[in-house]
Amino acid sequence: MFALVAVLLANADGRTGIALSRLIGMRSDRRVTVVIAFGAFLANAIVAAVAGAIANRMIGQGVAALLVALAMLTAAGALLWRMKPAPDAGDADTAPAVLAGRMLASQFGDRSHFLIGALAATSGAGQWAAAGGFVGWVLAMLPFLAFGPALAGYRAARYLRWLAAAILIVWGLRTGLGAFGLIG
Repeated sequence: MFALVAVLLANADGRTGIALSRLIGMRSDRRVTVVIAFGAFLANAIVAAVAGAIANRMIGQGVAALLVALAMLTAAGALLWRMKPAPDAGDADTAPAVLAGRMLASQFGDRSHFLIGALAATSGAGQWAAAGGFVGWVLAMLPFLAFGPALAGYRAARYLRWLAAAILIVWGLRTGLGAFGLIG
């Protein structure tokens, strides 16, 4: 559940949803494109969760909590960073296999996957972190897939992004301070 909420908050800016919405609008094979995007995220989430579950056996809970705090604070920083539209990399006419490779590579190390790995490191339950992260990512993308990229331009979307960043900052600071025993 933590991974679902954390990844949902971390993707409140809709960068991935906007990019996928634009890509779906350019390509003729929309269903294949959506399956490729979801599959690429899920593959990277599984890798992050496995890495986090392995880290759970190797590091202490205090270090894992600091890793979660760092993941949340960097996700909040990404939300507050000024968003620029991604340039078109010629994905409109590329083969599905090439598109899948690009999506796998571009999502590797994304803030969502960093959060999934960090949360898996705290519990060792990587499968639940990957599943929750995937659901949170899908929920964050749905408004942009349904209403298009213009949704991000509304004032309410900007306030929602700031609120999500504030929640991640407070959550990250509380987790970090708790790792040092400063908060019970």
